[in-house]
Amino acid sequence: MNSDSEASLPVLLTTVFDPLEAEIIVAKLRSAGIEAMVRHEALSVVYGLTVDGCGRQDIMVRPMDLEVARAALEPSATDAEQAGYAGEPAAEDSGAPEQSGSGSR
Repeated sequence: MNSDSEASLPVLLTTVFDPLEAEIIVAKLRSAGIEAMVRHEALSVVYGLTVDGCGRQDIMVRPMDLEVARAALEPSATDAEQAGYAGEPAAEDSGAPEQSGSGSR
């Protein structure tokens, strides 16, 4: 093989053990314009085994996309805010109406 064909072979980005998680990662990468695919053993899909690496799901990308793909999977500040980890605790609603004014009725 020459170096051009080796450079075009997919490389491993990450490995997960949940097929659904693998598909979510691939979908996120594709939405960012990165070609990605899942490599797995047929045994893991047919029997759902996750013992001794049988359930391994390898996320593969083109070598030229590897760094961009890693960056695309890094959690961003927006992701943290959507998950409720913005740093400050969210104000809780006690359910009682707020008191305002002088208090006389």
